[in-house]
Amino acid sequence: MIWYIVKLKMQSASGTLWQADTIFGHLCWAVRYLDGEKALTEFLEWYREGMPPLLVSNGFPGDLLPRPLLPPPPAPTSGSLADQFKNFQFEKKRRATTYLRPDDFGAALRGEEPVLPDKDQNMVPGRRTTLKNQISRLTGTTGEEGRLFTFEEHFWNSVTIYLKVEPGFVDETKAAFEYLRDLGYGKRKSVGYGQIKSMTLGPFGGFGNPPGANGFVSLSNFVPASNDPIAGSWRPTVKYGKLSEGYAAEENVFKKPCLMLEAGSTFYDSPCREFYGRMVDGLSDNRPEVIQYGFALPLPIKLPAKA
Repeated sequence: MIWYIVKLKMQSASGTLWQADTIFGHLCWAVRYLDGEKALTEFLEWYREGMPPLLVSNGFPGDLLPRPLLPPPPAPTSGSLADQFKNFQFEKKRRATTYLRPDDFGAALRGEEPVLPDKDQNMVPGRRTTLKNQISRLTGTTGEEGRLFTFEEHFWNSVTIYLKVEPGFVDETKAAFEYLRDLGYGKRKSVGYGQIKSMTLGPFGGFGNPPGANGFVSLSNFVPASNDPIAGSWRPTVKYGKLSEGYAAEENVFKKPCLMLEAGSTFYDSPCREFYGRMVDGLSDNRPEVIQYGFALPLPIKLPAKA
């Protein structure tokens, strides 16, 4: 598979985080609308058979990358109280760091301690929660009092997505991302959220294979397969997905909750495989054909020796 990189310049805030399964869902609808139902069925069949032609990372703000999750260092059993407090503060700072700059991410891949950002260096993209009024579909008005709900907006100036693509699927991938660029991303894109100003998609040199690599770090949220390694460090998240596009008018648009592991999760495995994870089905009762993207886009990493 060949590495590619997608860079998006945003024109508006997004109502949905840039997670790999949501991005993949947009691409599937692009294939459906551009090439037809049969093309989408054939595309998804490759994933069901464990031969994905396209692997997608989460979207990341600017050029930042997720901090690899590592096992906590042994607690110091000796030394002064000041030294122990210093170690505690460093571990607290490390846990609070979500993203790393490219050079620091590369250091982490090599098993080195990355430089963590100071508090005054804002590494977390803008986000705010606003209040919205529910609109009645019957009257077209806000209706009764107290029909407010919270809505989270994400202000990212640019988004970077990493891909691995089979050589025979490059043109289809470009067409699908161009479709996403033109229609927008995520919830409430019909009223101006998730609008994209420009997009570039081109070859990428990859992240290399660090000497002594003994595991992998995932660039995407994923669902482990039964034969995936289990020794590692990870952070779980529960995805409450919804049907979209052509299925958005269904009586029940809510999918069942799906437990996933977040980007940055690390596992011991050598050599690093092309991919980990799997597709997840059975999340929609009224649309059994719906499946959830759960593949990891892995990078080789040198992890601390197992205890």
